[in-house]
Amino acid sequence: MTLYPLNFGRNKKVLKTISLVVLSLLLTLNLSFAQERRDGLNVVVTIPVLADFARNIGGDLISIKSIITGLETPHTYEPRGSDVKAIARADLFVRVGLGLETWADKLVRNAGNSRLIQVSASRSCNIINNNPHVWMDIENARRMVIVIREGMVRADPFHAELYRRNADLYIRHLLALDGEIRKALAPLSGQAIVTVVPAFTYFLKRYGIEEAATIISVPGKEPSGRHLRMVITLMRKRGIRIILTVPQFSPGIPRLVAEETGATVVVATQLPGSLPGTDTYIEMLQEDVRRILKAIEGSGQPE
Repeated sequence: MTLYPLNFGRNKKVLKTISLVVLSLLLTLNLSFAQERRDGLNVVVTIPVLADFARNIGGDLISIKSIITGLETPHTYEPRGSDVKAIARADLFVRVGLGLETWADKLVRNAGNSRLIQVSASRSCNIINNNPHVWMDIENARRMVIVIREGMVRADPFHAELYRRNADLYIRHLLALDGEIRKALAPLSGQAIVTVVPAFTYFLKRYGIEEAATIISVPGKEPSGRHLRMVITLMRKRGIRIILTVPQFSPGIPRLVAEETGATVVVATQLPGSLPGTDTYIEMLQEDVRRILKAIEGSGQPE
């Protein structure tokens, strides 16, 4: 076996070159990681309530965009080019599911974002008749927060502990709010109201208020004259004096029913930001309760 003398001078140069290459790669990786942390997790959601949940979990670590602002109707929304671009740049996309956002699948396909993590926030909720407005029950809201939190952890495991800590704190606030609302609405337990759209089904059920009838059960479809007469007859027979509607819906039909029955129309909301003083989910529920109680006091309906 032939032994070759080691060329220490040349080996030192090789080692130095390798060291420089490795150092350069490490610096590049560190800079990329730092840039990623500086830019934050890019989250796109379909409706404002999901944005509020995400914001309470992620805080300053995320950038958040809600496709629906609160003034549109999620059922009939038509995505714009800016929505496609937002999904194309997103790390995490959160929707409610249950058929609320029928346009979401096509939006994701058009965006062509292969690294996008998608979450259906309603996947662990208690569902009533496939009604998608699940977040109006605070217990469902708690479950949705957990699902969104885990989506963030998947997309950004580096901050997993912080996301979990923030979610736990927010859930405590939600549970405290639940107790406050239950106490405020206790006098209405067993009472009946009529809704224009089924946006408050979960909310009313949670606090023991009967949803005696819904004027429009199919989004975007006008009620028949026969159905309106049935609702009016029911309200007269049972002395129902409250009609609960949302700001996204035209006031014409609720006003007509109110004139026929002597009822009061209450405009509440299921989407944060669509009424004054409802910028967050918690503020929204507080304002809804305030409006319902104020209407009950002035309607003559027994408390």
